[in-house]
Amino acid sequence: MKKLVLVDGHAVFHRAYHALPPLTTSKGELVNAVFGFTSMLLRAIADIKPDYIAVAFDTAQPTFRHQEYTAYKAQRIAAPDELHEQLPRVKQVVEALNIPIFELAGYEADDIIATLVAQGTESRKQTADLEIIIVTGDRDTLQLVQPGVKIYTPGKSFSDVVYYDEKAVREKYGLQPRQLVELKALAGDPSDNIPGVRGIGEVGATKLIQQFGGVEEIYKNLAKIPEKTRKLLEADSEAAVMSKKLASLDCEVPIELDLNKCVLADYDKEAALKLFEELEFKSLIPKLPGIKQGSAIRDQRSANKIKDAEGQVGLFDKEKEEKRGTSDELEKVLREMEAHGVLVDTQKLVKLSKKIGGRLATLEKEIYRQVGHEFNLNSPRQLSSVLYDELHLIPERSTRIKTHKSTDEATLSTLVGAHPVIEQILEYRELFKLKSTYADALPAQIGADGRIHTSFHTDITRTGRLSSKNPNLQNIPTRGKLGEEVRSAFIAPAGCKLLSADYNQIELRVMAHMSGDRQLKRIFESGEDIHTQAAIAVLGKKPDQVTKEDRRIAKIINFGIMYGISPFGLATQLKIEPAAAKEIIDRYFERFPAVKEWIAATLRDAYEKGFVETLAGFRRYVLELRSNNQTVRRAGERIAVNSPIQGTAADIIKKAMVGISNKLQVTGYKTKMILQVHDELVFEVPEKELKEASKLIKEIMENCFPLSVPLVVELKVGKNWGEMQPLRS
Repeated sequence: MKKLVLVDGHAVFHRAYHALPPLTTSKGELVNAVFGFTSMLLRAIADIKPDYIAVAFDTAQPTFRHQEYTAYKAQRIAAPDELHEQLPRVKQVVEALNIPIFELAGYEADDIIATLVAQGTESRKQTADLEIIIVTGDRDTLQLVQPGVKIYTPGKSFSDVVYYDEKAVREKYGLQPRQLVELKALAGDPSDNIPGVRGIGEVGATKLIQQFGGVEEIYKNLAKIPEKTRKLLEADSEAAVMSKKLASLDCEVPIELDLNKCVLADYDKEAALKLFEELEFKSLIPKLPGIKQGSAIRDQRSANKIKDAEGQVGLFDKEKEEKRGTSDELEKVLREMEAHGVLVDTQKLVKLSKKIGGRLATLEKEIYRQVGHEFNLNSPRQLSSVLYDELHLIPERSTRIKTHKSTDEATLSTLVGAHPVIEQILEYRELFKLKSTYADALPAQIGADGRIHTSFHTDITRTGRLSSKNPNLQNIPTRGKLGEEVRSAFIAPAGCKLLSADYNQIELRVMAHMSGDRQLKRIFESGEDIHTQAAIAVLGKKPDQVTKEDRRIAKIINFGIMYGISPFGLATQLKIEPAAAKEIIDRYFERFPAVKEWIAATLRDAYEKGFVETLAGFRRYVLELRSNNQTVRRAGERIAVNSPIQGTAADIIKKAMVGISNKLQVTGYKTKMILQVHDELVFEVPEKELKEASKLIKEIMENCFPLSVPLVVELKVGKNWGEMQPLRS
């Protein structure tokens, strides 16, 4: 029997990036995702010995799922630039091995593979001699498993491999592979922001599917379902139908499987060898002949065991790994936080969902009235047609996505004031995301103990900051009444209070230390407000003349400078002319001259070395500075200026977390660290420990990292995260 291997390039690439440490070549090029992808590809070829092979990739364009549901994958943390920068290299490897690539705008790699499986299965009906093996890094394609179609995927570690056939899927999920779509339709999928039916988890969904079959059969048999579950299903019938559509892979992508073009043929050995040597993949070079000769290749050793003795100098620098702050101590703290979780008031979220739903319904009617007809507000394509074709609005920035002009927030923001409907649409989107991502999604992620147990990660953000997934608690809104209401659903148990410890202006304090600017340091040393002082300096105001609006503008300027903003960028934010924005930046540097000198020195070093460093030694390679594209280089310069500041702030809070955890254990306090969001730590504190524990936490946070300006931590306390009052010492 002949074998066809279909590789989900997107999934394997992402899995490799997150599974392997930050491997770099001796020239400083990050290649961990490329190395992991290549290792998996070569191993799959050696293990499976296919006759035919193809690789599918995603494209950057939105898919039909985004058109159907604006919030699809909206909660996901943006993929780091280090990941995107490696994709061209991955495709170079595939092309060097003479393997065809399938990708099509508007479709995910999963959909392409589903289509190729369907066409391959049809071919098998005629020839009866084709086995299809899908090589992937996730489980989304498990729904495709059937006789003659298997999944080959990494196990718990990237170096392990697991096969899934029909029996393996049934044993793991208690369902047939095709029924996994029904499971997502009912239970949802937080990783893709597929809502499902609120209140029904995987266990309940599995029982319903086992008893009745698919979503359609379940809704036909509502009368046979217990009242509590029936009401949940009735309330979210539309969500169930939409969720099934989002979870179903598209088997009709307009592509064609030509097995003759997928033959695992010979390749240009010289070109492949040159590429592998350039990437310093010396341990993989001996495995290249295996493609042609079909000889068994030994199991790939974990990339963690790569040694410089193999001649791969610079591919893995253990010191750099430690400098990322991924120490065993920090990992232990994060696992403890995950295990403890944070208590959530489900009813508050349910009430908030209804409240937002009412406002959304009102907004919908008003928007339809303004436009003159109904349309799908969550469809970017339909919205684009309404705004640009019917209302003839012209945005200041026009970005075309596939077949329509962009309707993203940045584009629509340039139209505020041009038509009343714009502000209503922006409000609708904000509320819709708040409802779907938090008010509706969080209840489904509450465990049996009434708590949400997020997963903290140290290696996803490019800045070195921590991130969280499933759910992503880093993006919970901080501003606005509704944002506060979301936070107020995070509560303290009986006998406890929630304590928030938030660093005050930590990034600007780091900039003052790094630049050594005397005026900036004086402001922090004297305890003055940095934004008020900036308003006095750049807006020409006297201290008693500074208004709230002046301070808001000064805040934009302060953070803009720290992020390497250009006159054009500042002009856009402040809605002024670029010449006026340049004058503001010039006045800022006149008041704080050492900041300008530090920025210039940082950029010189970044261009020379190819990287910047935090005070703790965490390096960030800025490959954008090598680009021939001026726009890309300018973006690289902004990264180079901000990364040492933002990364050092991350170093500080991670060090504080370890210090606090150790001290709490030594003292025997029952206080638990439960959340880390941006510059804030949140604790669950027994009321009887509040005075002493808060004092301990503040002291450690303010003294854990030596700076030439004081670190200041502001404490707030309350029964929930949204309604807190300052804690006075």
